[in-house]
Amino acid sequence: MKIKTTAQRTPRSWIVLDVESAVLDDTAHKRYQAMERWVPSDDKPIRRGYQRSEDPLTCPRWPFQTITTAAIMVLVEDRQGGMDVSRFVTLSAPEHDERKVLAGILQVLGESPADAELTTWAGLAHDVPIITAGLMRHGLTLPPAWKWMAFGSFHRERHIDLCRNMTAGMKMKPIHMAEVAAAMDIPAKITAPPFAVTSIIYAGRWDEVQECCEGDVITTALLLARWYTTLDPRAPADAVEDRILRRVIELREGRGYIAALEAHRQVRFASKFEKAANDATILAPWLDRDAA
Repeated sequence: MKIKTTAQRTPRSWIVLDVESAVLDDTAHKRYQAMERWVPSDDKPIRRGYQRSEDPLTCPRWPFQTITTAAIMVLVEDRQGGMDVSRFVTLSAPEHDERKVLAGILQVLGESPADAELTTWAGLAHDVPIITAGLMRHGLTLPPAWKWMAFGSFHRERHIDLCRNMTAGMKMKPIHMAEVAAAMDIPAKITAPPFAVTSIIYAGRWDEVQECCEGDVITTALLLARWYTTLDPRAPADAVEDRILRRVIELREGRGYIAALEAHRQVRFASKFEKAANDATILAPWLDRDAA
């Protein structure tokens, strides 16, 4: 990713993306079983040498998943080098089928600046392949400035996969987003744990699915703010985090995770206020005397 000089560059923008998906129709998987001449029986429920969760004939893998929900946050750079939320879009069942969700993603991409940077957590290994498969199923075309996504989304200047960045290109053992968020005291997985999302989809509890998807985007955006400070020192990460949280609280009033975000902000504010007061006492002890 290039860091442009102040003289030549225009404000940066980032598209933080997350999708949720599940196997909702086993028709295609049955076609695969037929191609493999697979006939399940009680005495041979899986192939020899496989665990059930490992056998693609009995446990459909990601090509058979349907995208049900997408959340997209568009961040733009301000003059001080910070980030602000420009858009926060959620596309989801039951109002949207998979094709409409994908079309909505393409619309956001197409309406964004041509040099906007896609930002994900493990999107190289999950979100982008699933989106690409969905585009192929429905015959949809990426906007001109985003066609690089069809080639695995390996683009150093246009795709910030924070999981890849923080594991030396996946050479270190992959880590969960919640691990990093916990280590940095960033809110994550407020609505439900990751393993529960599929069952929530199957139950058709779409408000909860949307909250889970939005929550992952919020966490990814906050991690982006922390990570970007390693490249650009102009805006303190805490200040950018607070701005993102304030905008999310405004835009998603009534969501189940808002109370937790507000509480997090209050704790952060209280600790900053206390630190400022302590610093003033140490560095300028005469202030109290002057006030008296």
